[in-house]
Amino acid sequence: MNLSEYQEKARSTAIYHVGEDYDQNICMIYPGLGLVGECGEVAEKIKKLYRDDNGKLTDKRKEAIKKELGDCCWYLSNLCSDTDCDLQVCYEMKSSSQTQRVRLMEWPQLVLHMNRCAGMVAEALESWYYDYACRLGERSRFVAIAHNVTKILVCIEELAFRCDCTLEDVYALNIEKLLSRKERGKIKGDGDDR
Repeated sequence: MNLSEYQEKARSTAIYHVGEDYDQNICMIYPGLGLVGECGEVAEKIKKLYRDDNGKLTDKRKEAIKKELGDCCWYLSNLCSDTDCDLQVCYEMKSSSQTQRVRLMEWPQLVLHMNRCAGMVAEALESWYYDYACRLGERSRFVAIAHNVTKILVCIEELAFRCDCTLEDVYALNIEKLLSRKERGKIKGDGDDR
């Protein structure tokens, strides 16, 4: 499964864009909020890596990070769907210099970088949604979103590698979890293990 296929499957689990009160403008904000939250949760896991584990990555911590990375992928995917971007194309936009740069980062720097990029996505969405006077520049906002989606995917890929898996492992695990929740009627709610 490539990222385009993942995007399609992830969209089938998105319930925020369904219903008679569906407002595409407001719904575009939802995955932005979720992305910022999930990137923050990855940062929380890394913080605890140092606080609780003295910087030593345990198997339990790896699994927790992988779950949060999968949730980041889900929000990235639906953000791309809402802005008419292809997640696979965003991934293919990555450069070798971006990849090399994140490889050299220590854990805290890497998650701070990922969170900064999520903040840039949020800023572009905020500007697009709330700055009605600048609606003429919508396309440039989408380009900024796609550019930062690429950067976040590079960070997720590196974090996955450090957790002994691949980006594909992360999003495959995520979609398996979400499709299971959908089948069981447990899409809404809180907690990783519902």
